[in-house]
Parts: sequence; structure tokens; C-alpha cells
Amino acid sequence: MKEKDWVKVFSGIALFSVLLAFTMLVVCAQPAQAAETFPSKSIKFVICGSAGDAFDSVGRSISPTLGKKLGVSVLPVDIKGPMNVDFFNTMHDAASDGYTLGFIGGWEWLYYLVKPGGALRFDITTLPLVLAMTTYPDCVFLSSKSKLGIKTAQELLTCKVPIRVADYSGLTPGAVALKIVSKDKGFDLRPVVLDNFAEANLATIRGDVDLLTATPSGTLLKYVRSGDYSPLFIWGKERFVNLPDIPCSRELGISPELEGVVMRRLFPTSPGVPKDRMARLAEGIKATLTDPGVVEWAKKAEQPLTHDTGEESFKAINDLANFYKKRVADFQEFLK
Repeated sequence: MKEKDWVKVFSGIALFSVLLAFTMLVVCAQPAQAAETFPSKSIKFVICGSAGDAFDSVGRSISPTLGKKLGVSVLPVDIKGPMNVDFFNTMHDAASDGYTLGFIGGWEWLYYLVKPGGALRFDITTLPLVLAMTTYPDCVFLSSKSKLGIKTAQELLTCKVPIRVADYSGLTPGAVALKIVSKDKGFDLRPVVLDNFAEANLATIRGDVDLLTATPSGTLLKYVRSGDYSPLFIWGKERFVNLPDIPCSRELGISPELEGVVMRRLFPTSPGVPKDRMARLAEGIKATLTDPGVVEWAKKAEQPLTHDTGEESFKAINDLANFYKKRVADFQEFLK
């Protein structure tokens, strides 16, 4: 190769090196791209409920404020079906990006802890809990059309005729706890397994069942005021603010182990959501539950708005599930 050709080659290499170095300097001089702000698009709010029921009403009542606190639209979607399989599968299959948030009762979750697998194709504990709201005790209600001939909790605990109690969602904690008490006290409690709370409520009003165990929120208290059924006692160590004249289970001498029958409305998300995104969702939910407008609505609707962290809720539900597992032989009728 001639000398002038070598000069051209080396000149080309030098020019390329200069251009490459300049390009690198330009790239490095650019500010680092900002990390994605979460959330930056609408969130799908999956409610385990049907139009007009308690979960749907609460979920849709808080979703506008939750959207404001998170800075994006929160879009409620009802998903209801037998044993809530469709709800749980929807949450499990959602993308791990935090843009799908669920809202479901703790009793549905509890069922799959006590009886793993079954209709679900995954381990329920793989769904992370963001937060839990409305922590309050279950209550035992008596149908006004019951033929038991009782009026008080004391009379219930000594009743000598078969007692029908409504079960819904597969494993209603208050009904299961009552079944355990019936084994210990010697009365005959017989569960009537129904598909959902709406059916259980109607069965109680009609007198097809004697007892209904459910949360004493405004949704239920209207039936107490109408005379369709009356509260007998509250599960727990103290009386409840919505029913201050009704005794608690501790006053009746019922085992303290059953005082954990406390209802939680859970906010799960899909597996694998980054912790910082879960923390942002939890922050938004807590801000919603303490928002003056939501608090005022809750007072009128008689819906307590206390809340637990996801970790606290997970532990509480697991503790109750572990106790139930020890006594599972006493309530096999609930696990069909």
C-alpha cells in the first residue's frame, strides 16, 4: 500500500474516533431519563361484589377520592362468582405493575387458607396485601321469623332444638366460630350453605334460616331497624360502637381464641408488584380513608374506616386460619 493510502486510512480512523468520542460526550451530557412516576395511568379497581351490594357500594363510594389521592382515574369493576374464583384468578393473572387493585372480604381469603387449592389454581398467599380497611367484629343476628323461641344470646347458647345458620362465600368466620361454640356448649347448629350474602340475607328475612352472622355496618343495621332480624351478640372482647347495648362474646364466657373473628376488607394486588408501588397504593388508600369527605360519608353510612397494614392483616387472618385448622373437624359442613 502506498504511503498516501496509509495516510487516508489513518485519517479515516482518526476522524471516526473523534466523531465517536463527540457522540459519547453528547450522550453523557444529556440528563438521565427520569424514572416513571407511579401511577401514571388509570388503575383498574376490581371489586368482589355485585351492583348495589355492600362491597360494591363501599368500593364505588371511595374510588373517586382514591383517584384524587393517587392522581389518576380509578375504574371500579365488579367481579362476582362462586367461591370468588373469578376474582382471585383476575388478580393473580394481572400484570405485576400495580395498575390492578382488588377489594375483597377477609372471609373469602380465609376459606382458601383453611382449605388450600380446590377451585383456585394457585396459592392464595402469593397475592400481596396492600392494606385492609374497616376492621370490625362479626355479629350474630336472629331472624324475626325464626321458630326457635329465643330472644337473647344466653338463650341461644342453651337452645335444645336444631338451629339453622346461614353460610355464604364458603366459610363465614362468625358462623364457623358459632359452630365451634356449639360443639363446646352442646347445642345443635346446622349450616345452610348459600352462594352469596344477598341470598343469605333474603333467607334470614324469610325465616329460611334462624341466624345470620355478618358485619354490623349500616347495610345490615337497616334490617335491624326494620325488624327483620335482631342482634344477639358481637364477637370480641368489647362491645361495638354501632351496637352499644349488645353483649360481646367475652361477656358470654366464649373462648377468647374466637375473639379474632374480625372482618377485614382487603386490598390485594397481583404477585410481583414492586414494593415502592405497593407503598404508593397504601399511601393513597390511607389518605382516602382519612379524607374528611369520606369520613363524613362513612359516619352517615355507619361504615367504620379503621385500617391495618398489609402485614398486620396477613398475620391476623393467618392466625385465625391456623386456629380453624386445629378445629376443622368441628365444621366440615362449611368446607364442601
